[in-house]
Amino acid sequence: MKDLCLLVAALVFFGCKTSSNSALRDLEDRHDSGTDAITEEGKDLLTDLSGEGKVEDVDTGEGWVSEADEAQQSGVDGGCQEGERKCSEDAKVLFVCQAGAWDETVCAPSRLCFEGACVEPWRYGNPVFEPCKDDPLATEESLGEKARYYDAIAKRLHLHPQLKWAMGATVKKKEVQCGDGICYEPIKSEDELAYEDVERWWTGENDGLWSAHYLASQAFRYAVTKSEEALENIEVLLEGEETRMRITGVPGLFTRQFIPPGVAGIGCPQNLDAYVPDVEKDDNKWVKIGDDGCVYVVSPETMEFVRTEHCGLQEFSGYCFLDNVSQDEYAGHMLALGVVYKLVDVPAIQERVRRLLEQVGDHLVMNDLAFVDWDGRVTEHGKLWVTSLADTPGFLAAESLAFVRMAIEATGRKDFHDFYHDCLLQENGIKPCLHWETEASNPRSYLDYLDMMLAYVGPNGGCKSNFNNFSMVMTFLYLLIWFENEVVEVKEKAQEVMDEQLMRFSSARALITHKNAWFNFIWAASKKLGPKSDGPAFDAVHDALCSLAEFPASKHRRQADTEAKYPHFCEGRLGDSQTEFPVPVGERCLSTFIWWGSPYDRERCEEVRWDIYMPADYLLAYWMGRFYGFISEGM
Repeated sequence: MKDLCLLVAALVFFGCKTSSNSALRDLEDRHDSGTDAITEEGKDLLTDLSGEGKVEDVDTGEGWVSEADEAQQSGVDGGCQEGERKCSEDAKVLFVCQAGAWDETVCAPSRLCFEGACVEPWRYGNPVFEPCKDDPLATEESLGEKARYYDAIAKRLHLHPQLKWAMGATVKKKEVQCGDGICYEPIKSEDELAYEDVERWWTGENDGLWSAHYLASQAFRYAVTKSEEALENIEVLLEGEETRMRITGVPGLFTRQFIPPGVAGIGCPQNLDAYVPDVEKDDNKWVKIGDDGCVYVVSPETMEFVRTEHCGLQEFSGYCFLDNVSQDEYAGHMLALGVVYKLVDVPAIQERVRRLLEQVGDHLVMNDLAFVDWDGRVTEHGKLWVTSLADTPGFLAAESLAFVRMAIEATGRKDFHDFYHDCLLQENGIKPCLHWETEASNPRSYLDYLDMMLAYVGPNGGCKSNFNNFSMVMTFLYLLIWFENEVVEVKEKAQEVMDEQLMRFSSARALITHKNAWFNFIWAASKKLGPKSDGPAFDAVHDALCSLAEFPASKHRRQADTEAKYPHFCEGRLGDSQTEFPVPVGERCLSTFIWWGSPYDRERCEEVRWDIYMPADYLLAYWMGRFYGFISEGM
């Protein structure tokens, strides 16, 4: 231990940074083998000092050694052929021979070394994923054919260019003769229906969430195909995201729902009760924006509209919006913004996304991890600090870490960086940094909370579990793993938590059994890969491919009856009847986003061909699978 302390002191004193990588790895290897005991503080210092660069003369704790000797200790011979490339045994380091000596590049933690290159982790080993074959519930259409159909109808029918978000709709219908009576069918075939044919839009409190999933799908699509149509969709949807934030008059705060004037099939509520402010702030309430650009609400005493002091919104005169935004909405918005930021390499779009992420970061830092509404009150489901008890500690830690980490990458701002490292991770000593009493009285690193997921609730392995929470926390962890490439401990803990406490939790109802294509692709893309891992998630990907194969070729409301086919096993969180095993996708009732809900629901639904759901669920899973190589173009 004394040798280690001397080494760390020497490295700090002499300002050694990138030149110390090999020595630090050697010490970590000795720790793993039991040769030396390294304290948690020592490991933190080692992590802080690691980085990219060339290997020079370093002190291993056993005397100064040359670059060539150190390379040999890393499993790479000292002599080499010009241009020769090799990987370290742990796949974290790439060695390239230059001028007769090995030059080192650290691939980890964002990449792994494979065949002489730093590659994305999911490409390590060039895994080949086989298509789903012989599934009796599979549709005749291929995965690609369904994707082409859904991309076409989403743009033509579900994405209104004036509304700038995507949603389901009831289309106009006509009478037709059927048997001895009159039946109805849509006024056009699904291949012809467009937004002008909509009778009623299915707007709701989660508009932003569902439309954001569609935006994410188009970002993955663009990354795979460079499709101009996908880029056009992204432009329109991103404008909707900007409006959804700007209309609140609070930077960084999205609204749940907004409705512009003059659009057929959608309108602001007529019931004045909808505009009466909620005293407890535990109900979502509408507000109206007047001609003067101020927010108006209804007085409970007079039942008349009264002007508030929240003004400056003249561009939205005549609009209404629903307040009290939730974490559900932000799960969708941040997923979409994160995917667009990472994958859509168009400078103008990058800058627009950067501004949105910066505003979210500012809002969270300024308000100590709370979403503060237009009226100055914290929203009901907008408490992100861990000790708020608004959700489990692990859930809230994952959300807070992910959102701030994204703001850091998008902006490079030092204040965000300091908030993440000094406050959330407490890296420079334990000290209070958030004003909430439960936080200030017992400050701790959010990394300590990350494995406190407690996601499976109730008897029989989790019958009372919250599937909204499963979807949100899988999103948060996915973003955290993708964006966290600085603090290795955070990334690896997030991978471990997703694996052991969510996907492969010790429960008969663990997520891995659900055959949820979206979850399975998230996990397959995020799990630990490379040497000393259990390899690619072949089985999970196969299950996902089969679920997509079963996914219907149209999303009009269809007939299904899982209540009759599957017996009652237990009660769900809201007292609903649940099956013992997940219902196959090919037998379920459809919904706005099928991956978000419980696969155990016992339900009945009738076919209504003029009710058509928005296809973000299929498109997000499909294009995500294409991007990560789980789905080939010919499947």
